[in-house]
Amino acid sequence: MHANTTPPRYWHRQSLASFALCLFGLGLALAAILAPSVQQPAHYHAFADQRALLGIPHALDVFSNLPFLLLGLLGLTRLAQVLDPRWRSLALLMCLGLLFTFAGSSVYHLSPNDHSLLYDRLGMLVLFSGILSLATADRLGLAAASGVLLTVALGGAASLWAWRASDNLLPWILLQAGGMLVLASLAFCRARSGGHGFRLGLCVAWYALAKLCELTDDHLFHLSGELLSGHSIKHVLSAIAVLPLLLPLVGSRNKG
Repeated sequence: MHANTTPPRYWHRQSLASFALCLFGLGLALAAILAPSVQQPAHYHAFADQRALLGIPHALDVFSNLPFLLLGLLGLTRLAQVLDPRWRSLALLMCLGLLFTFAGSSVYHLSPNDHSLLYDRLGMLVLFSGILSLATADRLGLAAASGVLLTVALGGAASLWAWRASDNLLPWILLQAGGMLVLASLAFCRARSGGHGFRLGLCVAWYALAKLCELTDDHLFHLSGELLSGHSIKHVLSAIAVLPLLLPLVGSRNKG
C-alpha cells in the first residue's frame, strides 16, 4: 500500500477554497434577490457598426463570431485526446458552448432585439458553465467542478428568467461578474495533481480586454476609421480567452 504523499496542509487549503466558493455563490444569490433591480438600457441594441455586406445586416458583428465556431469544431475533433471521460465531458460542454455561442450571437446580431438576445445569452451560459467547471476541476477537483456546473446552470437559468419576466438584468450581471471573480481567484490556486495547469490568468486578461472593447464599441469604431467596432473585436477576443483552456486539453495525450 502506497502512502498518501499529498501534504495535509494542501488538502486543508483546497477545502477552505471550496467553502469560500460556496459562500461566494450564496452571497451572489442573496444579492440577486435582495438588491434593487437593474433595467437593460433602452439603447442596448444600437451597436456602432450597422453596415450590411452581401445582403447580411450588421455583417461584421455576425462574421466576427466565426472564431467561436472554429474553436468549437477544433475541440470536438480532438476530444479523443482527452483520455479521462470526466474531463472529456467537461471539455465537450465547453466545445458545445463555443458552438452555441456562435449560433446564438450570430442569430442575435442578424436582428438585434430582446427575443434574439435570449439565444445569445443561452449560448453564453453554456460556455460559462464549461469554462468555470473546467477551471474548478483543475484547481479544486472534479467533485467541486460538478457543484460549480450545477450552480452556474441553475443560477444562469434563473437570471435569464428574471430578465425576461421582469426586465431585471441584475442577476445576469452578477452571474458574469461573479464568474470572472471566481476565475481570477482560481488563477491564484495551484493546479491539482492530474490537472492540466490551465493558465487562468490569461483567460481572465483576454476576457477583461474583450469587455473593455464592448464598452467602447462606438469609440473604437470611429478610432479605426469605421473599419472595426469594439463589439466585433470583443467577439474575437472572447474566443481567444478560451484558448488557455482548450489547447492544454486537446493538445496532448499525457493528461488523464
